[in-house]
Amino acid sequence: MNDVAETTRSNTLSNASSYALPMLLAINTFALLALDRAGQIPSWIKSAVALFLAF
Repeated sequence: MNDVAETTRSNTLSNASSYALPMLLAINTFALLALDRAGQIPSWIKSAVALFLAF
């Protein structure tokens, strides 16, 4: 009986964690796009990110 409960709990935790990272990345992306549209991201940060992503 304990094995069934443990398996169910670990499956629930793995399902929750598998959705957490993509949701966090989506929120971060929308926040960055909103800041960029508002002109709140300095150009030197954009240049540094572009150089970093080029490698």
